[in-house]
Amino acid sequence: MTDISTRRAPFLNGWRIAGWGSLLALLMLPALAMQITGEVNWTAGDFVFAAILLGFVGTMVELAVRFARPGAPRIGYIIAGFTAFFTFWSNAAVGIIGDEDAVNIFFYLMVLGAIVAAMAVRFRPGAMRWIAVLLAAGQYAVGIAALNMMPGHAVEWGFLTIFALFWLTAAWCFHRAVIKQTS
Repeated sequence: MTDISTRRAPFLNGWRIAGWGSLLALLMLPALAMQITGEVNWTAGDFVFAAILLGFVGTMVELAVRFARPGAPRIGYIIAGFTAFFTFWSNAAVGIIGDEDAVNIFFYLMVLGAIVAAMAVRFRPGAMRWIAVLLAAGQYAVGIAALNMMPGHAVEWGFLTIFALFWLTAAWCFHRAVIKQTS
């Protein structure tokens, strides 16, 4: 009889150490920059926010590697996790559409709603593809809302398109997983 512990990857393997170590190094870059120049001025809250976001990315990759099938589904979850990270990060840094919180809050709400919906459907690829498609469409919906809520303010359609393409790429990966399951 084979011992189950011999078939499992060790808890501290090289990839895991490299991944979490890289995220920790990214978190430490602003602290190092603050020692070198006065132009970088992060507060404790900034570091906590960055640690939460980087921890989210690391956790998403860990869960995708552990639970998703290799190939399209795993790549889809990783792309979705990174896109959610970049949505929060860019929105917190400068705002995706200007610096108006009234409009930018919708980007946070879309991603948080998608996370809740994904948990409700147990991260099944068939449902995840539609969640990702809705997030892609939501990028443009917020852009159109911004035109109405902030007259005279320019909307960065190219930036919104990049985010929409990332969501659509994740949706395509989930769609490939569904096709593979049914065949």
